[in-house]
Amino acid sequence: MLTSIRTLGLAAILAGALTLHALTQSPSLPEMAKLRTYLGEADQWTEPEIAMRYRGTPPDRPATIDPQPQGILSGRIVFTCGGHGWTCNINGEDTAWYCQRGDWNDLVEDLGNADQLALYVEECFNAGATVVPFRPVGQQDNEVLIDNDDPQVSLSGLWSESVSPVFYGHEGDVPYLFANATSSGAPLAVARYTPDIPVAGFYPVYCWARDGLDRVSDQRHLITHSGGTSEVRINHRRVGKGWIYLGTYHFERGTGGHVEITNESSDTTSPNPRVIADAIRFGNGMGDVDRGRGISGQPRADEAAMYWLMRGFGQGLDTATVVRPGMGDQSSNVGVPARMAALMNRETEGPMTDRVYLGFHTNAFDPGSLGLFNGNNTNGAAATPNQERWAELIAAESNDDLVAIGSPPLEMPWPNRRALGLSLTLDRGDIEFGEINNASIHDEFDATIIEVASHGLPVDATLCLDPRVRRWVARASLQATVRYFHEFGGGALLFSPDPPVNARVIGEGPGRVIVSWDPPLIDPVGGSAPSGYRVERSSNGLGFDGGVEVEGALTTSLTLTDVEPGEIVYLRVRAINDAGQSLPSATVAARAGEEPAPVLIVNGFDRFDRALCVRQRDTVGSSGVDAKIPDTFSRIFPRRINSFDYVIQAAEAIDAVAPELVFDSCQNEAIESGDIDLAEYRAVIWMLGREASAEETFSATEQERVIAFLAGGGDLFVSGSEIAWDLDRDRGPTFADRVFLNTWLHADLGGDENADARTLGVRPLAGRLFGETLGLFLDDGNRGTYAARQPDILTPVGPGVVAVMRYAGGRGGTAAVAYDGSAGGGRVILFGFPFETIVSPSARADVMERVLEFFEVL
Repeated sequence: MLTSIRTLGLAAILAGALTLHALTQSPSLPEMAKLRTYLGEADQWTEPEIAMRYRGTPPDRPATIDPQPQGILSGRIVFTCGGHGWTCNINGEDTAWYCQRGDWNDLVEDLGNADQLALYVEECFNAGATVVPFRPVGQQDNEVLIDNDDPQVSLSGLWSESVSPVFYGHEGDVPYLFANATSSGAPLAVARYTPDIPVAGFYPVYCWARDGLDRVSDQRHLITHSGGTSEVRINHRRVGKGWIYLGTYHFERGTGGHVEITNESSDTTSPNPRVIADAIRFGNGMGDVDRGRGISGQPRADEAAMYWLMRGFGQGLDTATVVRPGMGDQSSNVGVPARMAALMNRETEGPMTDRVYLGFHTNAFDPGSLGLFNGNNTNGAAATPNQERWAELIAAESNDDLVAIGSPPLEMPWPNRRALGLSLTLDRGDIEFGEINNASIHDEFDATIIEVASHGLPVDATLCLDPRVRRWVARASLQATVRYFHEFGGGALLFSPDPPVNARVIGEGPGRVIVSWDPPLIDPVGGSAPSGYRVERSSNGLGFDGGVEVEGALTTSLTLTDVEPGEIVYLRVRAINDAGQSLPSATVAARAGEEPAPVLIVNGFDRFDRALCVRQRDTVGSSGVDAKIPDTFSRIFPRRINSFDYVIQAAEAIDAVAPELVFDSCQNEAIESGDIDLAEYRAVIWMLGREASAEETFSATEQERVIAFLAGGGDLFVSGSEIAWDLDRDRGPTFADRVFLNTWLHADLGGDENADARTLGVRPLAGRLFGETLGLFLDDGNRGTYAARQPDILTPVGPGVVAVMRYAGGRGGTAAVAYDGSAGGGRVILFGFPFETIVSPSARADVMERVLEFFEVL
């Protein structure tokens, strides 16, 4: 066979027919198996002549291109997966599709693993890694998949049609396109993939291309989204033949976004270097694999890895090498990630220690974080070379960080395996872990599993349902990954910083705004210190550009001087250093004008905890058991818990009814610290969301500042769930909270002490402030913000205050009160529900118009 392969010649290699190295060397048995997998019966295959076709002039490049953050993991590959997932019971007569672990203490491991995976992927991407996830990233159930010969692809420049047997698509398709790379600084060949996005939202983007010896090491992907154009470069000499993550971006509905593959490259080391245009995927989609018992009906991100990979398998690849026939899907799925990682990995390009695999799980009854490795049963043969140390690094980082964080802010202390006298790692004596078995990996990279905690133990499960904990685990996992590459790959030991806090923005005259922030807190378990910041900008608050860099850790403000008249500018800030970039700060917004802003928007919704988790209802089953009764359990979907950008709903409503009205915005911390003075404004819109008692709706300092503002004649619009419930409770001998609620917000808690209206319908009262506004419907958690749970029933208190809205259905009662200022002080409107959760944008605009008119701002 080797002789036959040699006869294909250099032309076949350069055209993409072969992907392996050193054909003059005798391949090992695993390599022989790979050759058959890649090429089919290669000794019967020959490469025809390749014709170049000119497809027209390449389009102009975007004015601004924002590259993927460069960081401590740049040049590294991270293979990763969340274990289990919805699985087809192909051999049974019970439930056709089930979750392998079922509902334990409100946590379904199969789904919690997917939630954890998404957070880790984001951390690694922000540190510069090439990330290859074996389950989809995030919660985008729509998808658009475009292959190179689909009509949604437009070509320019010189492209060739490959005749490789390995490609993404259907039998008979054009396998893929390739073009010679250029270092001229301008693209000479461009393939543009233009999706018709069905619903505006955040879409993960993936590419599929065959790896090979003649690929460039920096293939360029330009992703144009609602915030601009971002660049991600992939080394297809090292990885290919499966879906590779290019980041998550906001796309508007329709065809305004696209991905371009260009032939620009700085690679001069590849022989006759080529770029490859095969398939691009936007979003994850719904499961559509039918294993003989129908499809799952579940989001593809919640299915087991094998189904995502089956939908990502290319032509010319032997699926049996990854998805093993002759066994049930649950058993087959165990080793799928390792086998797929080995298939996608081109092991001869670079050392094994510049790539790594990490799987996420929870376990039944072993407390705290545990790293897994193999070897007990096979004299070490089932372990990758540094597997035990990799397992120790990941478990130690998670255990030690979460123990150090402590309670509070954790609801209860993290189970400390060191203090309990338990090992941080486990090599079972009865089995080898198939997901990380070296029999599938062949020493190509190290692999381990972190069992984050126990879903079977109530304390562990409760902690795992806290989105803050999941974010801290993701951060700890990133830091352990950095430690691995430092120890075995020679990388530096530096961590990405934590996000800046207390973001705020004020207008500074026509065309000018000043955005300010505070540095992140530096502590032993968090990120390293920032060396600077990146201020990102948006026109819609959802899609952001790559930002303007601000040098110096102590420089915490930036003046923008190019804001257009009437433009609302949305801003957020990231901390940066040589390790990468942080997650973003909360979003702020402003419109600058000739005069100082009369309106200030305050975001007081900081909460991000277990009580806000998304509630999901489904018949998850367990290991094939026919479970007929639907379970209700928790999920961690960050944007549906708190997206920290609800200034958007207020700003859009203002813009709809007062397109010239100038306003500033800030976080509530800026009020407490005195960075923003309420007295500078005529009206304040204070958004508390579902802050409630967990984070305190109004602190004592905030109450003092609000009282001074109202006493001075300022007007206040406050909205949120459980504000009255929080303030009505007894706190201290002076009952200051209750006095603030009754005297300054002019309301009391209606009904009993748990005055939850238990409805999502609101009806304005005829003849009152909002009388002509149509009925309002609040978000149930599936309408773009978050579930408006536990809205307060209110009671008006004092002269000059009246009920202006009632709840429709549920327990009824007053939903909003308005005070006209006739008894002294500024006017006040208090909603017992969050303004931003009003589903209809036009209804939000109607409400905002009445508020601004009542305050005489319009």
